[in-house]
Amino acid sequence: MTIGAIIVLYNPNIQLINEALKNLLPQVDCAYLIDNSETDYYNYIIKSEKIKYKPLYKNIGIAAAQNIGIKYFIEQKFDFILFSDQDSVSPNGLVKKLYDTYLHLKDKINISAIGPMPINRKSGKPYLNKQYIITKEKNEEYEYYKMHSIISSYSLIPIKNFNTVGLMEEHLFIDFVDQEWCWRAHYFNNMTCILVPDITITHELGISKKFLGKRISISSPFRIYFQTRNLLWLRKRDYVPLYWKKTNIKKLIYKIIYYSLFSNKRKAYIKNIFNGILDGLTQK
Repeated sequence: MTIGAIIVLYNPNIQLINEALKNLLPQVDCAYLIDNSETDYYNYIIKSEKIKYKPLYKNIGIAAAQNIGIKYFIEQKFDFILFSDQDSVSPNGLVKKLYDTYLHLKDKINISAIGPMPINRKSGKPYLNKQYIITKEKNEEYEYYKMHSIISSYSLIPIKNFNTVGLMEEHLFIDFVDQEWCWRAHYFNNMTCILVPDITITHELGISKKFLGKRISISSPFRIYFQTRNLLWLRKRDYVPLYWKKTNIKKLIYKIIYYSLFSNKRKAYIKNIFNGILDGLTQK
């Protein structure tokens, strides 16, 4: 059994990525670092025979970078891929726990991906959107959630699933890439994502604020374009859950109001939201 880790870099914090690698390398057979930064960071990364580093010198998006790693591990005939990230440090034994849980459940459930419970690094509370839960299951040994989708960070996926479901959708570039793959796996192949609450990883999903009674994430003008455009693309697809479409359309309306009234970069936000709406409605 061989596990290859994929880590997409973008202007990484060197101290943090090296700490993450020190924890991760004993748990996997190879870590493939695909770097979307304009700068080559190879000389700053710790050295190991398990590390493969590919600088791209431009940002091609997380989906395209992940696909480079997926294709590599398919060619090398690995058994599993673990998606990691540049700013989360995995606990010791995380990968083995995920793998053991996968082995225990695989004959009962057609698993697309299995992952740990993400914990807010600041508050210590779980990131668990109830709308994403299909059912909560428990037996004598394991407790787990069947999910509509899970985040890619530290998710473990059998390599054969990419041959069945396909690769990540590069056209999305960055936002909703992991969710779209999970939805596609479920709709077309009857596969289910599994989240294991006893296995945790600290994670930071970004800044959020309470506005008009709703909590909205605060993104950069660069990201708001992709969030807007991708949302409008995905709302046209039958396999995307209806609850997700409704919830995120409402969130977008709140974001437009918030950025238009309160941001000190309102011109950039308004421009990128407008372009995202235009491209989301006209492009395929």
